[in-house]
Amino acid sequence: MIHTPTLLLISLAINLMSALLMLFIHSLKPGRRNFLLWSLSAFLFSLSILLLSLGVLAGHPALGMRVGGLASLMSILLLLAGFYALYGLSWRPRALWAGVALLLAYLGLSSLADVRLVLALMESVVYLWCACLIFSLSQHQKRVLYTVSVIYLLHFAILLSQGVLLLAQTQGGGTGEGHWLLDGIFFMHMVLTIGSVLLLPLVAYVETEQALLALSERDPLTGVLNRRGLFRLGERGAPGQMRCVVVLDIDHFKRVNDSYGHGCGDEVIRYVARVLVAEVRKDDLVGRIGGEEFAIIMEGVSSQMAHSICDRIRRQIETGSRQGACPPCEGVTVSVGGICAQGEPGLAQLLTRADEAMYRVKATGRNGVHFQADPEPLRLVEGGDA
Repeated sequence: MIHTPTLLLISLAINLMSALLMLFIHSLKPGRRNFLLWSLSAFLFSLSILLLSLGVLAGHPALGMRVGGLASLMSILLLLAGFYALYGLSWRPRALWAGVALLLAYLGLSSLADVRLVLALMESVVYLWCACLIFSLSQHQKRVLYTVSVIYLLHFAILLSQGVLLLAQTQGGGTGEGHWLLDGIFFMHMVLTIGSVLLLPLVAYVETEQALLALSERDPLTGVLNRRGLFRLGERGAPGQMRCVVVLDIDHFKRVNDSYGHGCGDEVIRYVARVLVAEVRKDDLVGRIGGEEFAIIMEGVSSQMAHSICDRIRRQIETGSRQGACPPCEGVTVSVGGICAQGEPGLAQLLTRADEAMYRVKATGRNGVHFQADPEPLRLVEGGDA
């Protein structure tokens, strides 16, 4: 096993370098408060190591443990606050008061044994809090995020074990075996701390990358997928599974813009997108592929079911707009064309054929659904009124 002073020096050096790195990142990106909080956390943990070491060297281990332990606990609370900032959350009053209560309870302790016991239990709870927060709020579960969650869960487990051992020693007088186990737990705690602090910038990078990817693949007006996002996700369909691709176009949209202005036109587009998202199935993809044109991709659905969904969407859009769901525009209607195919046709080809079906609806009076089943020729399923 590595020499404990050497491990402390390694942990001190890595935490200080990580603190400086994250402080530098924060200076470049002042809006990223998580880096500032994590930097302060790493600085405080480094300070706790120094205080513990100086307490032993100066012959005052109890004082070093109390003050250093306080710095260690505050560093973990700052770590947790950094994750709240990363996910754009504010500390709720309950969470804030819980942190204050932890610090006050710690400061009220008298004996060194109580300090070590309560510190271990408090830190284990905060590490569990961090693990649960990452796991539940991460927008996209990636390996690195799972790894960090596991590290914090291990932190929770070993610090809880430390608390149990300390409690057993307090009640039973302690044994040499217990001291050996406590040394092992301290070693694991230092190793996990080094690993977690090194992964913090990577966690922020993963979340930022996913957020930027989501922005690049989402339509800013409606929040549904844009053409790029629709193609990226739509090409992942299971081979050989029935796939239905639908194209939907808002009828007389230019007339809406000319009569009511572009602001009303934008509201109509948002209204149609809301209806689409509400009416499709959970795993269906909805995207805006043109000014007033949308597309839907359905996997594992029969042509009859796809037609039923599309007709329900068409009726809901028209009925809702007549009932005031999209003021001041009333009587919004859509033309819908679709194609169902099984095998390996490309998404671009299916969209082209669905678009052709939609224009057949336009030619026969609008406000209807036109469907075809591959490889049969286009056939009129329903025509609409002008």
